[in-house]
Amino acid sequence: MKNLKLGLILMAILTLLSLVSCSDLYVVPEQEYRIAAGAHESKLVGGWPTDKMRTLKQSELTFTARFDGSARYDLGNKNQDDINKLMGFSEANKTHHDYSIRFGWRYNQERDMVEIFGYQYLAGKRKFVSITNVPIGETVTYSIAMFENEFLMSVGSEARITMERGVEDKLGVYYLLYPYFGGNEAAPHDISIYIKEMFSNAE
Repeated sequence: MKNLKLGLILMAILTLLSLVSCSDLYVVPEQEYRIAAGAHESKLVGGWPTDKMRTLKQSELTFTARFDGSARYDLGNKNQDDINKLMGFSEANKTHHDYSIRFGWRYNQERDMVEIFGYQYLAGKRKFVSITNVPIGETVTYSIAMFENEFLMSVGSEARITMERGVEDKLGVYYLLYPYFGGNEAAPHDISIYIKEMFSNAE
């Protein structure tokens, strides 16, 4: 009798699993990255320092990000115009101050929105391009797709730009880059950014 009950329970579990796609099983939850007051680097809340020591394993980085009210700040000086970093990656086997691509952000006081940038180092030279503004509290999808000679950066369904890709040897390690405040100044107060990484079924 016990074996029969166990068999029925097992069949029920297998039936439920068969109704769920593989992509649904591999759901990465939204995670909070917090930059503490007086710091530049972010920490994964509830995580370990090694959680940020990760590499890109496909040709496109896609994630959602949400800024809460802590994204509002007033530095009271020219550093208000500095661009903070959201997420991105280094080029193959390169340091991020030589070759890298990221989304940048800063708080736009006039619009009370977060301005998003394409932000890169190309042969050690920093370049950035404004892409769009996103509302505080809204979850938005971001992606960086790699092509032979350029990156395609997308914010939401409409805002897109391309940025030059300058490395010839594209085989190697692409390490991921996570939220960072500054610029010159450290965070004036605790700032939280909520990120959910998205992976293709092929990974």
